[in-house]
Amino acid sequence: MRTAKQWSYLLLALVMIVSLAACGGNGTTPDSSAAAPSGTAPSSSASSAGTDGQSGAASDTGSPNPATVVPVSDKRLKFSMAVNAPIEGYDYTAGDPYAKWWSDRYNWDIEMIGLTGDNWDEMLRIWINSRDMPDVCIFNYTTKSHADAASWVEQELIKKMPDDWRTRWPNAASVVDKTSLGPEMERAYDGVYFLPRARFDENLPGDPLPNHMCLSIRKDWLEAVDMEVKDAYKISEIIEFGKRVKEKDPGGIGANLLPITSRPGYTINMFVYHNSQNYNTFYKDTDGQYKWGAAHPDTLEGLKLYYDAYASGALNQEFFTLKGDDDRDQFYVSGVAGAVYQGSTSTGMQINQETRFKNTGLDPDDCVHLANILGEDGKYHQVDLINYWGTLIFSPDIDDEVFERFMDMLDYGCTEEGYRLQVAAFEGEDWEYDANGNMVCLLPEGMPLEGANGKYPSMGYLLGCLKLWDDFSFENPNVIEKYRTRSRDLYADRVKNGSPETFPKTDWTVWTYDSPARRKVSFDYATEFANIVVNAKSADDVEASWNAWIDSQMGLVQPVLDELNAL
Repeated sequence: MRTAKQWSYLLLALVMIVSLAACGGNGTTPDSSAAAPSGTAPSSSASSAGTDGQSGAASDTGSPNPATVVPVSDKRLKFSMAVNAPIEGYDYTAGDPYAKWWSDRYNWDIEMIGLTGDNWDEMLRIWINSRDMPDVCIFNYTTKSHADAASWVEQELIKKMPDDWRTRWPNAASVVDKTSLGPEMERAYDGVYFLPRARFDENLPGDPLPNHMCLSIRKDWLEAVDMEVKDAYKISEIIEFGKRVKEKDPGGIGANLLPITSRPGYTINMFVYHNSQNYNTFYKDTDGQYKWGAAHPDTLEGLKLYYDAYASGALNQEFFTLKGDDDRDQFYVSGVAGAVYQGSTSTGMQINQETRFKNTGLDPDDCVHLANILGEDGKYHQVDLINYWGTLIFSPDIDDEVFERFMDMLDYGCTEEGYRLQVAAFEGEDWEYDANGNMVCLLPEGMPLEGANGKYPSMGYLLGCLKLWDDFSFENPNVIEKYRTRSRDLYADRVKNGSPETFPKTDWTVWTYDSPARRKVSFDYATEFANIVVNAKSADDVEASWNAWIDSQMGLVQPVLDELNAL
C-alpha cells in the first residue's frame, strides 16, 4: 500500500481485554483445577495431525520452542497488517523470540500499522474506500459499522474467501462458525468476507453472551460511607455512592477527588445501556412491531440518571475529555477515583490490581471490589454480546501466496498446539505440565509474558488470531485463582440477573438488514447524549432535549422502521 506506511500513532492502551496476565505474581501455586483450554492436558501434537493448512510443508514435531522451527516455505514474503494499539516502532518480525518463531515458521516480514481506539473505524474507512487498504486488517464490526461493511462487500472493496476455504482451513472454519456472526454474515452476503475472532470456545459463559464490563469500586470507601458491599448495584445506588463520596471524601483526596469516572463511550453504557439495552438499535416490541430503542421511556430514565450523576458532581465533571485509559488510571494508578466502569476478565483484574493499584500503596484485597450494574428494575440489561471481538478482513489485492500462508497460520492457531503457543508461549521455557497434567508457569515471579514490559512484547498484537484469549482466561494458571473465580462469578451473576426481555439474544433480522435508508442511520449516541446531559439545567431540560432530538431524527429513522415492519 502507499499511504499506510506514513501512519504511526501513540499507544493509548497497554493492555486490551484479550491480554494475558503476569505470571504467579503473589508466589502462589496454581490449584489443581487449573488446566489447559480443553480442561485436560492436551497432547504434544497439533490436532491438524501434523499438517499446516494446505502449505504442503511438514509441521514441527513435538511442542514448539524458540530453538526449533521448520519454515513452511523457502520463499520469503512480506505483507502489511493494521491492528489496534501495537507497540509503536516495535519489530514484529524479529523483535523477540516469540515474533521470530512465527516469522521463521511462515517465512515472512510484517509491516505493522498501528491504529488506536479513537481512529480505528475512520482510518479503515479511509483506506478501504480509497482502495489503499493494508493486506490484512482487524475490522471493528458492529451494528454501527455494518453499513460500511455492506457497502464494501457490494463494491468488492474487500476480499471474498474462496469457495473451498472451509475444506482448506477446517480448524479456522470451525472457530469462525462458533462466533454466530460468521455464519449470519455469510448468509447475509452470500459468501464469506469477514472472519470474526471468537472470544470463547470451550468455556462460553452464557448464551446469550454476557459482556466483560463491570464496576470497579472502592470497597473501603463503600464501608466508610455506610453502603453495603454487594455483587450488583442499581444505577441509582452507584450515583448515591458517588454523592456520599463527594460529601465525605473518605480517602482524603481533596480537590482531585473523582467519585465516579468514565470515558464518554463507557459513561453512556453505565447510565443508559444498563437501563435500556436497546437505546442504540431497533428492537421488536411485544406488539410484534419494530421500534427505535432511543425513543423508549427507559432510555429517557437512563438519561435522567446520567444527568443526576453529572449535575450532582458524582460523575467526573471532565468525563467528556477522557481518552484511552485515562479513567482506569484515575482509579487504579493515581487512586483519586471511587468507581470506574471497566472490564472484568480475570487477566485484566490481575493486572489492574496486582500491578497497577499496588502503586497506590494500598492493598487491593481491602480496597477494590468488582460488581455488576443493574437497571432500575433490578434486572441486568444487555443485548447478546455475540461470541466475537473484531473481524479479520483482507485486501482484494492481497497476493495469493500471502493470503494462503496467512490462512495457514490462522488454521494452525486454531489447533490445540497452535492455540497453546499463542496464549502461553513455549513449553519447557515459559510453562510446563506438572505430575497431574496441569500447566505450571516457569517465568520468574512477577514477569509478564506480553506487553511493553513483558518477556515477549510482540505477544498479543503479532497475529490476528481467530481464537482469542478470553476462553483460556478461566483456566490460565498464570492468573491467580481468586481472580479467575471472581471473573467467573461475575459472568454467572449477569446471566442470573438477566431475563429474556432485558438480556435478549441477537435479532439477526436487525443485525443483517441493509438498505439505503438503514445506511443513513448511524448516530454517535455517546456524543449526542453527553451533549444533552452537559447542557441541561434540570431533569425537565433533559426530557425536552431528548424529545427534540428524537423528533429531529425521525425523518431518518421512520423509513427504516417501515422497512423492518414490512419484512
